[in-house]
Amino acid sequence: MSTTLSNQAQIRYVIEWFQEWSEMQRDDFVGILLERCSSSGLVNGLLTGIENLGKENSSRPPSLFQCRIKLFREWSQNWSEQEKEMLVTSIKHMDPKFAEKYEQRLTEGNDSEAEKAEEES
Repeated sequence: MSTTLSNQAQIRYVIEWFQEWSEMQRDDFVGILLERCSSSGLVNGLLTGIENLGKENSSRPPSLFQCRIKLFREWSQNWSEQEKEMLVTSIKHMDPKFAEKYEQRLTEGNDSEAEKAEEES
């Protein structure tokens, strides 16, 4: 049985999962959320450890968190910018500490992009 979820349903699932995640999992999710939902296209090198999350021991099945991240990555490819922004805004309202980390990483990414542009000119 295959069920296709609407984008809105997918976003609701991600928000629900976020509420269940530990602080450490939320910290891991900051970079992933930036990768998928930031409009500035930064994130060069931000996700080094996250990309291989759980791959170091392939004999173990993936964790629930890893499965959810995989779904998030697949789903978010089909979301509009407005839907992505809605997700980010909802998550930021739920967790002010997460919002602060997200904005800090976003600013750091923008700063490094500006430095690269200056070096190239």
